Amino acid sequence: MSGAANVRGTLDTIATCFEGIVPATICSCAADGTPNVTYLSIVHRLDDWHVGLSYQFFNKTRKNVLENPMVQVIVVSPETADQYRLDLQYERTEVAGPVFDRMSTRLAAVASQTGMSQIFTLRGVDVYRVLDCRPVNAESQVEAAPLREYLARVESVTEQLATCLDLDSLLETALANLATLFGYANTFVMIPDEAGQRLYTIASRGYDASGVGSEVWLGDGMLGVAAERRTIVRTTSMTRDRVFSRAVRSSVEQSGKHHLEQEIPLPGLPHLESQVVAPLVARGELLGILCIQSDEVGRFLVDDERVIQIVGRHLAASMATLRNPPPAEPPAVEPRRAPRPAAGLTSTIKHYRSDDSIFVDEAYLIKGIAGRILWKLLRIYDTEQRLQFTNREIRLDETLQLPDIKDNLEARLILLRRRLADKSEVLRVVPEGRGRFRLDIRHPLVLVEHP
Repeated sequence: MSGAANVRGTLDTIATCFEGIVPATICSCAADGTPNVTYLSIVHRLDDWHVGLSYQFFNKTRKNVLENPMVQVIVVSPETADQYRLDLQYERTEVAGPVFDRMSTRLAAVASQTGMSQIFTLRGVDVYRVLDCRPVNAESQVEAAPLREYLARVESVTEQLATCLDLDSLLETALANLATLFGYANTFVMIPDEAGQRLYTIASRGYDASGVGSEVWLGDGMLGVAAERRTIVRTTSMTRDRVFSRAVRSSVEQSGKHHLEQEIPLPGLPHLESQVVAPLVARGELLGILCIQSDEVGRFLVDDERVIQIVGRHLAASMATLRNPPPAEPPAVEPRRAPRPAAGLTSTIKHYRSDDSIFVDEAYLIKGIAGRILWKLLRIYDTEQRLQFTNREIRLDETLQLPDIKDNLEARLILLRRRLADKSEVLRVVPEGRGRFRLDIRHPLVLVEHP
């Protein structure tokens, strides 16, 4: 290959070289011809003719480029270790726009994850035109990457999402299909709380512990940054990101010039390497995030990101359709009353009014609106021995002080049901058709309320 004719289409065939799984090297020259070679964490492919490099620090390479716009970059294929030389010419620096926003979000996510958000600030994206692309070794052959047959599977999962009649089945269907059709075994969904300040996990698949009820603040870590900026974030090597961030962190700590945040522990897999966080946005509103994880380096590439983005958009649209109650919920039925469980083993349920937290036999269960709802149900059971309830009566109960702005009742009931399934052998919330559920109480309860 030689010259510009070698470039068009070639960058696509070496797409995995731009994932940053193997660091690249860049050689620049000062005005007097003095060379400088250093490592790059990642080279971003922008289109068939351009690549982008992040501009964070004014270093030797940056100084050289402003004096001499011609550089050479070596990128490496993670599958074969083949090396490819890119001859580049600096064109411009972008400080706004889609390319800048995308790279800034990813950098901010990594920085927040490792307590470096005050240090890792993207100043701009240096855009280079690719003049030539060729293998370093003459015998290396550039072959087109095999196309992934994803279209039929995307059609299948979106078709199934369209048949779901409630939020619970929608989430189960989405995560199950991502696992069976695409091999995304470790997934979870988080949705915003009523104040829109935090996200909490409502559904998960593939983990030893479900993590249902776990929370993250918007803007914190990769999950919070992706949600706050409503931009998909993908990383192919968390180990690489942590090593790079901590190397910079160490030098900053030694200088003593900046205050650094405490690192946020990574959620999910104990040896997390690859992750995609897709915001779930419909009609301009953030409805949650879809997170997909793997312990395999380079597991999620560009094709995977596109699939997750498409599925995420369909999931968000379906969530938006289902979030409002139907015009006519099922009418109230004659409530079934049950005798109290036989005397024997007794469990103590404690409610703390300060934050509506619930403890079952001294073990924390849940707090907030879901805790308030559970306590109301238990009090009704205690006085009336009633087991059956409807979403409608909960929604209309003014004593619960449910938010008027966002109707997340169904999500809170799903959270409550799953937390009980995970953490309690005493209680269950069991669905009984659309808009109805019942309590399943295994043995006698003692209710205790605290300030």
